[in-house]
Amino acid sequence: MQNRPTLKTIARLAGVSHVAVSKALRDAPDISAATKERVKKIAEEIGYTPNLAARNLYLQRTSTIGMVVPAMGENTAYDLIFNEVSAAAAAHEFCVMLGSSHRSLQMEERHCAMMVGNQVGALIVASCTSDVSRIKAACGATPVIFIGGKTDPGEPYALLCDYRRSGGLAVEHLAGLGHRNITLLTYEPENRTILQKEEGYTQAMERRGLRPKILRMGCAANTMQAGMDAVEALLERGELPTALWCASDYMAIGAMNTLKLHGLSVPGDVSVVGHDDLYFGLYPNIGLTTLHTPMAELGRAAVRLAMDLIEGEGQEAQHRQIFQPALVVRTSTGPVRRS
Repeated sequence: MQNRPTLKTIARLAGVSHVAVSKALRDAPDISAATKERVKKIAEEIGYTPNLAARNLYLQRTSTIGMVVPAMGENTAYDLIFNEVSAAAAAHEFCVMLGSSHRSLQMEERHCAMMVGNQVGALIVASCTSDVSRIKAACGATPVIFIGGKTDPGEPYALLCDYRRSGGLAVEHLAGLGHRNITLLTYEPENRTILQKEEGYTQAMERRGLRPKILRMGCAANTMQAGMDAVEALLERGELPTALWCASDYMAIGAMNTLKLHGLSVPGDVSVVGHDDLYFGLYPNIGLTTLHTPMAELGRAAVRLAMDLIEGEGQEAQHRQIFQPALVVRTSTGPVRRS
């Protein structure tokens, strides 16, 4: 295999020292413009790429951020967050080491330990559960930034979403359309995110003198199936409401599919609201009304905080930020049908 070009390779071809090459590539002021141009031309011709690991070792710093999430791809919003984190990190010449735990606590802990062993400067973690003691033990002195909603807001570095407000916004929207029979569909496992949604919904219903109805069914690994099963259960019990708020967009899509399979219309017979504002806004035929969570802003904020911690800034101070959801109204909700 052909050896990778190094600074010494360029130095030999350019007839200068490897120190001069390093300075030329960094546009140091004590290197002539002619030398810089010659060095950069040679570097391009031989396909030179800088050895960041060697540079970081010399500078005694790292340009790598770790990120651990419960899952990627279908049935999850974590790929959206990772895309934002990756783009924001690259803009500052940081790379991101990604691990998916597949919702396994053991795998989550292992990813964290391996990333610390690979000298990441900070970790961004969307934890599987609200108990993060194993994560903190695995990470040791490496700073951990918890994101999402499952984590205790008392953690030193936490970028969280206000899911109680989500409940208030969903109920406010549906009640404003005349709905009084509104059911919340959630899923296992129980965590702070689920509990916040249930609490926000319950409080908003009770403020309006309405009776809260929560059906928790299925699991986070397949929320679309959970939505389908929940609607089947409501139909079987004869308890189908005029409106459903679902704890995730995928759960809402599952609920809508089952309603339509039973000959019911959305929103004519049942209005449906989701949560997260994933890709479904790209499909006008779905038209899912949902709660938008600011994934882009959260991802960028996580990278800024990670870089500050890596550079040694703010490690003595705690940093917490709460991100607010926003209602996005599409065509899956409408006025209650009067009998």
